[in-house]
Amino acid sequence: MQTVFHHPWPLLALSFGLLSTAPSLSAQDAPKALPVENVTVGNTGDDKKKGDLSATLLTQKEARTMRLSIPAPRGQIVDRNGIALAQNRVVNYLALNFPFMDKATPEKILAFAKGKIDAANRVLGKTWSLPDDRLLSHYEHRRWLPLVFSIEEGLNVEITADQQKALRPLLEDGLLLQPAYIRYYPKADSACHIVGYTGKTRPLPLGPIADGDQLFEELEGREGLEVTFDSWLKGIPGEINLLFDPDGKLLADEVLRRPSPGRTVVTTLDYNLQKYAENALKKAARNGGAMVIMDIRNGDILAMASNPGYNLNDFVPGIRSARWEELTSDPKQPTLARAFRGEYPPASTFKIVTALGALESGKVTASTAFNCGISYLVGDRYFHNWNLKSDEGAMNVITAIKRSCNTWFYQAALAAGSDPVTNMALRLGFGERTGIPIKAESKGNVPTNADHRILGGELANIAIGQGAVLVTPLQACQAMAALGDGVNMPQPRLVKQVQTIGEMVVDAAEPTTRRPVNLDPAHRDAVIKGMVAVVSGSGGTGRAAGIKKAQIAGKTGTAQWRVAKDQNLAWFTGFLPASQPVLAFAVVYEGRPGETVSGGAVAAPIVNEVFTKYFEGAPTDDPLVAAMKDVPQALAVDEGEMEGVPEIESRPAQPMEPPPPPEQKTLGGFFRRLFKRTP
Repeated sequence: MQTVFHHPWPLLALSFGLLSTAPSLSAQDAPKALPVENVTVGNTGDDKKKGDLSATLLTQKEARTMRLSIPAPRGQIVDRNGIALAQNRVVNYLALNFPFMDKATPEKILAFAKGKIDAANRVLGKTWSLPDDRLLSHYEHRRWLPLVFSIEEGLNVEITADQQKALRPLLEDGLLLQPAYIRYYPKADSACHIVGYTGKTRPLPLGPIADGDQLFEELEGREGLEVTFDSWLKGIPGEINLLFDPDGKLLADEVLRRPSPGRTVVTTLDYNLQKYAENALKKAARNGGAMVIMDIRNGDILAMASNPGYNLNDFVPGIRSARWEELTSDPKQPTLARAFRGEYPPASTFKIVTALGALESGKVTASTAFNCGISYLVGDRYFHNWNLKSDEGAMNVITAIKRSCNTWFYQAALAAGSDPVTNMALRLGFGERTGIPIKAESKGNVPTNADHRILGGELANIAIGQGAVLVTPLQACQAMAALGDGVNMPQPRLVKQVQTIGEMVVDAAEPTTRRPVNLDPAHRDAVIKGMVAVVSGSGGTGRAAGIKKAQIAGKTGTAQWRVAKDQNLAWFTGFLPASQPVLAFAVVYEGRPGETVSGGAVAAPIVNEVFTKYFEGAPTDDPLVAAMKDVPQALAVDEGEMEGVPEIESRPAQPMEPPPPPEQKTLGGFFRRLFKRTP
């Protein structure tokens, strides 16, 4: 038996820029190592020209020329400052390098292959193997190409540096290291629900080699930004022409087209803010929670954290079945992107919507007084205040927001009617997707008279953010951004631009206005005074959110959630600085079964921790710090005046007049808002 070994692949890998001693390879670095001109390796047959050699060899049965595809390195995903959230790494897998066997038989082929695999297993303490039919088929159809066998649970297993050292005596004698690009997530679980992960486009072919077959497996996006921007990230594959002699030895290779690396996707995220939010949630909201922070001036999403999360590197090169089962069976649902897919009752944070709607209706003014009793009769049912110990007396909208008085908001909503409240909710973006470029964003729910007639009892529930009202933390933050601006609702922006490795912008999402909200300045002023009093006023429910660097306007909320499991929610939403808003935020805290929670006790301290750490750690030239430099850090708490102070005994609600037709809902849409494109 004639046995001739060929050892082209590590050399070819070097010519493609695949091999590297660095632990990771970014899209910016990869093309510098790619060949500019053709590369020739091996014996070219003395002085014969390639063309003559090719023509001669093509007449011989065992000679081969083949044109193969070289997958391109995938582009990076980075934060607004260039910190990498997704990049590439070069790994090596252990592969068989079949020789040409004269008059080969199945027994000889299998003896060779199994002998090499067994030798590697003895050195590494592994039990790797391949089925006989797989070995025989590869020899018959694809023996010119390496056959990876370092496989466990159907996934290629990386050969570590120590393992490579141990294998060195066995290499280049039927065994070789096959290099490939794989995805690498340097921040592990940070922004995992946003960045997403990849998977193989398709398995490598098993039959005869065809033009265009890949040298190694290519990746495609499966979740998050990885899939939304897949066409930008995947790059353009290269192409190489290979020439083998009848003995299977590589004589020449010609790079016809070098791979073009994928583009870099620049997000609006600020990694520091994102990490502060994630760390605070891990510490304080262990059962589950989310936090979203948005720049009111341009709609940039600076942080969008969901807890718990998962390590994105668990999906590289693919996720093992045991780990997937662990993630999907976890009752805390670590794969759920709570920040934009979780739908929750907004609780008392919705009272801001009720207040604005009631004020705009004209039936309630900033000085209108209602009694804040322990309960209020609507029809034949009493609706309770959160404070069941005593009446708190007459309140206007400012003090009602400060104390989060349920009974005041029942009366305000019933006086105004349902349409002003639900229409304000729709105006502030509830009940429709924000349009961030990630699939499966939840839309929440706002019941309206277009669905069914809203009666007094249901309206009382809606007024305090209970019942059928459902919102995502992202929607809650967006509403705070609209209130902070007062005139326009900014379009939430998660991706700033797509650029080349040379930082040339090839596509961009410019800051845009989602819709005008045009809040009445007097109404907005009254609501913000109430929100300032929540944090800075005596008896405010959110005093734990206060920080030194800026005054916060906020609103607490506590909701019944999973009643059967005795689980409640806690919220804190708002913006800062109160006088010239720059940052909007929303925090939700999922209580454990049986846990007593409140927005002021468990959600407000998360806000305090995140912003305190950010402002303490940010350099003086940080754009967000600079934007607040000359803003007054504190406003005096003004609780306004009251008119028409009611008797202590509250009266039942009066029947409501038939409501006018509701405002037309504005259609959301993922594709419409992604870089202003339509599908």
